[in-house]
Amino acid sequence: MRPARYRVHPLLLGEAEVGRALDVFWSLTKESGRVTVPILAFLIEGGPHPILVDTGMRDPARAVEVHRLGPHRTTAEWSLEAQLAGHGLRPADVGAVILTHLHYDHAGGCQRLPRARFLVQRRELMEAAAPAGPRGLEVGGRELFYDRWDVAALVDELWDRVDLLEGDEEPYPGIRCVRYANSHTPGSQCVYVETEAGTLALVGDIVRKVDLNVERGIPPGLFYDLEAIRAAISDIRRRADRILPTHDPAVSPSPPARPARAGGERDGG
Repeated sequence: MRPARYRVHPLLLGEAEVGRALDVFWSLTKESGRVTVPILAFLIEGGPHPILVDTGMRDPARAVEVHRLGPHRTTAEWSLEAQLAGHGLRPADVGAVILTHLHYDHAGGCQRLPRARFLVQRRELMEAAAPAGPRGLEVGGRELFYDRWDVAALVDELWDRVDLLEGDEEPYPGIRCVRYANSHTPGSQCVYVETEAGTLALVGDIVRKVDLNVERGIPPGLFYDLEAIRAAISDIRRRADRILPTHDPAVSPSPPARPARAGGERDGG
């Protein structure tokens, strides 16, 4: 049976100013300072119901307060509700969310989706509940970029709608979740989607910049095991016709004009 052919749309849910060190293995680069990157989710259409891959961040201020990062921003146009409305959808129309991993900028909007089921790797949820970060980290903190409010929602309020994956699974024909253990996080997964344009890989943060991390073969700066992330990127490159990271400006749809700060922009810094 021929697998379904889906349509994938990036949703722009915010932007962040982050260190260039996140893009480059061990920060071995002459470039320094911060770079502005999008925070994306992806809408998959063509199945039994709309599917989201990731949900953005809960609150830009928490990125600074909890994780000690640079400014994060969102606008009314970048809200999950507004981005779905651009495709004629409401949050209640979303039937499933596949979470690539549980960092604050990927799992922050789950409670806005009243009917969705949430698919996440069991290993990732275990790590998010008890991350191994030292208390003294200047960036990321003891939480290692997991937001405990998001984790608490998944293991309590949303628990009856959480589906735990045990490694590689195909939850829908033509949509395959492949776990790459100890790559970006212990339970990161890539979502492979069959489309008319070929196989798309929604990689979360296993890849940050396609040109740098895939085409030039330089791993990104945030990973758990070097061999694991190199193997993950190699495997993704072999399987996919196109790779769509969450923070690559080349993937982002054109952002709306940014309003003046007094006009409603929220800045985490």
